[in-house]
Amino acid sequence: MLVFLIHGVATQDAGYGDQFKKKVKEILSKKNAQSPIFYSSFWGHSFKSKTDQLFNWVRSDVKNLSEKCKELRGSEQDIYRYQEHREDFIAKFFGDFLTYLNNDKGASIRKQILHQFQDFVDNHPEDKEIAIASHSLGTLVLWDLLFTKDLPENDPAYEFRRLFNSSDSEYKLRGLVTMGSPLLFMRLKQNIDFSAVDDFVATSYNALTWINIIHASDLIAYPLGNAINHDKAKNFFFSDQYLWMHANGAESGALRFGQAHAGMALGMADAHGSYWNNDVAADLVASLIRGDLTTLATQKVHTGWISYSEDLPKNS
Repeated sequence: MLVFLIHGVATQDAGYGDQFKKKVKEILSKKNAQSPIFYSSFWGHSFKSKTDQLFNWVRSDVKNLSEKCKELRGSEQDIYRYQEHREDFIAKFFGDFLTYLNNDKGASIRKQILHQFQDFVDNHPEDKEIAIASHSLGTLVLWDLLFTKDLPENDPAYEFRRLFNSSDSEYKLRGLVTMGSPLLFMRLKQNIDFSAVDDFVATSYNALTWINIIHASDLIAYPLGNAINHDKAKNFFFSDQYLWMHANGAESGALRFGQAHAGMALGMADAHGSYWNNDVAADLVASLIRGDLTTLATQKVHTGWISYSEDLPKNS
C-alpha cells in the first residue's frame, strides 16, 4: 500500500510527517504486518511570503507608535498583545485558509499535490492500493481533490479523481484519514455534501474506509458522523475517533483549577498541531492500513492508556 500525506496550515517543514511515519511502521512491525510506503506532500511555501509580508506591516505599525511618542517606548508588546501567538497560530491559520479559498491559489495548490502524487505512484508501479492521510486545511484540500462538484472544468482535481474512477484506472483508494478537520464548519460556506463520497465509491468500484480523528482540545476539529448520516451517505465505512487527552501540561493545570477558558486558550494550538506526533493517531492509521474495521467500529474514544469499547447490546 502507498500512503500519501497532506499537511495543513502553518507548515513550513517538509519533514512534518517523519515521526508519524516512524510510529505507524513500528506499530505495524509489532503486529507482523507489512509497512506501506509513505510520501509527504508539501505546499506550505505557497503561503509563507504572504504571511511574512502581513506581519512586517504589523510590526512596523506598532513600532511607529513609539517612534512618534517617546512615552510609549518599551510598551509596544503590551499595547498590541500576543503578537507571537497572532502570527504563529491565529493569523497563519486563518490566513492560510483564506488564501486557499482564493480560486486561483486553491487550484495552484491542488495542481502541486496532483503532480507530487503522480510522481509518487509512478515511482512505485507495483503498488496499486492507496490511502491518504490529511490534517487541518489539508482535509479541505483532500475533499476538493476527490469530491467537490462545482470546481471549474479545468481544475486539477478532476485529473486527480480520474486516477481512481476512470474506466482504465489502475489505483484503488482504500482509506482516508482526516485529522483536526474543519469540514463540518466549512459546510457553512461551501457545498459540502457527503453523498458525494457515495458517488465516488460507485464510480471507483472499491470499498473505502474513512476515519476522522478529533483531539478533545482542538477547536478546529469537528465530528462528521451525523452529518454523513444526514446526507444519506452510506456506501463506505466511516468512524469518528476521539483523542480524549490534554494538549499540554498548562491546559491540564488550568482545567484542574476550574479555569476552563484559560485551559482552552492554552491548549487549542498545541492540540490542533499534535496529530502527526500522536501515538494514538498513528495506531488508528495502522488499524486502517491493516483493515481492522472491527476495532475502528467498536473503539472510538482513546486516552492513550485505554480505548473505550462500545457496550454490547443487551439481550432482549
